[in-house]
Amino acid sequence: MCTADTPQPPSTTVPPPSGQSTPAPTQAGPLSIEADEADALDNDSAFGDDASISRDASSRTSLSSGIARYRIENGRRYHAYKEGNYLLPNDDAEQDRLDLHHHVFNLVTEGKLFHAPIDNPSRVLDAGTGTGIWAMDFADQFPGSYVLGTDLSPIQPGWVPPNLEFEVDDMEDVWRHKPFSYIHLRSLAGSLKDWPRLLSQAYENLEPGGWLEVVDFELYCKDQRDPDAEEPGIPELKDAKHINLWVAGLHEAAEKIGRTFRSVESCKGWMEDVGFEKVVEQKIKVPLAPWAKNRRQKEVGLYQQQVMLDASSAYGAAHFTRVLGWTSKEFEVLSAGVRHELKDRTLQLYSNLYVIYGRKPGEKEDGEGDGEEEGNG
Repeated sequence: MCTADTPQPPSTTVPPPSGQSTPAPTQAGPLSIEADEADALDNDSAFGDDASISRDASSRTSLSSGIARYRIENGRRYHAYKEGNYLLPNDDAEQDRLDLHHHVFNLVTEGKLFHAPIDNPSRVLDAGTGTGIWAMDFADQFPGSYVLGTDLSPIQPGWVPPNLEFEVDDMEDVWRHKPFSYIHLRSLAGSLKDWPRLLSQAYENLEPGGWLEVVDFELYCKDQRDPDAEEPGIPELKDAKHINLWVAGLHEAAEKIGRTFRSVESCKGWMEDVGFEKVVEQKIKVPLAPWAKNRRQKEVGLYQQQVMLDASSAYGAAHFTRVLGWTSKEFEVLSAGVRHELKDRTLQLYSNLYVIYGRKPGEKEDGEGDGEEEGNG
């Protein structure tokens, strides 16, 4: 909860977006996570607030800075190629956040890099690759596959597995690649103008029998103590007014520029509409802080909390100042309030991770099978 010393939000109010409804999930709601009651009163000896989060140092060489042009705004660096298409920064702090989030994905999925039942795919696309960390892990796991990672920002390493390439590209342009056997899309909510068109392009650029997988978090913070947390719509937290304002502002800003942070909730239906078969949707409940009693869930919550603390400024600086007309100072005050509430151990905050995958009808060539097991990293 906020204290008297907590920075107050600016007077500007951002009403939650209207006119959108959340599709009913295809599976039962996420199971409840048992909370660690002692955690709300005291820090866990192994996972305290001051626990250090180690990150592997990369020895890979960066791409030539000569091809990189950037925009500096609100103390953050943004891409300049097709400027404005993507409102999150691409600076070192954001790259660290993306790599840490990759670690969270690995913890949540117990090391699985993918869930679609693929088996030695010949050509793989990771569109919106970010730092390229998923593509590098996948290329290491499948040395016989050709892996291509594309992104608007040339921030990927230059020292990569020999079967991996990176390209600066806009996935919303017309695709001109040879067909792929597996396409991976992760953490793209709020980035695209036309999701059905993108999924249609993915369908057209898959080999018969190829698989598309979409992985993303819903952009909500929910409280497990709230019996209505899984009701359709944007949840309203009772004890986190800064988070409420932040989330509502992000959704409103996205709408104003023709995008949505709610794409993952509709993705299964869109995939079926463009022709995918055997479409599967999974929802995984992920704690946003180390409040869970289970040790692995507590570890997930610790790392995801750090991701969220870093995201409090990454997600929103451009949305609030460029789109909603806030001053940088007003957004800094809001961001500070969000970080304060994210650290409140009395809140049992969580969000749902969606994993959706589907198959393009037809038979694979050259005897490439679908396999039966999910992929382990």
